[in-house]
Amino acid sequence: MSEELTARQRVEKREQYSQWINRSVGFGVLSFFVATALWMLTDRAVVLFAGLGLYWLGCLGMAVGYWQSPVSVGDELERRMEREASQTTFLFVTVVAILGLPADVVLSTTGVYTAPAAVRGALWGYLLLILVFGAVHWFVKRQYE
Repeated sequence: MSEELTARQRVEKREQYSQWINRSVGFGVLSFFVATALWMLTDRAVVLFAGLGLYWLGCLGMAVGYWQSPVSVGDELERRMEREASQTTFLFVTVVAILGLPADVVLSTTGVYTAPAAVRGALWGYLLLILVFGAVHWFVKRQYE
C-alpha cells in the first residue's frame, strides 16, 4: 500500500481494481460457458480448448489485478463478510464430515447402505479439506509465535 494516496484516491483505486478483477473473472467464466455451449453444438474440441484458454486468461487477469493493486482490494466490510462466510462454510463441512464419514464407514461395512460414489467422494474430500486446513493453521500459527 502506498502512503502517498489520499483516502479518496485509495477508494477510487480499490473500486478501479475491483472492477478490473470482476470483469476479468466474468469474462473468463462467460467465455468458458459459451465455449462449452458451442462445443455441444459443433462437437469440435478446439472450441472447448479455446474456452478453457480464455477462462485461464480471465483468471490471470484477476491475479494481475490483485498483484498490481496499490491498495488492498477488499475493504473491511468485504473482509468481514468473507470471514463470516468462510466460518459458516467450514462449520458446514465439519458437521457433514463428522456425521457422514463414520456413518458411511459403518453402513457400507455392514452392508446396510452403500452411498453413491459421488457422495463418498464429497465426504472424503471434506475430510481432506479439514486436514489441509489443520495443517495450514498449524503452519500459520507457528509464524505468529
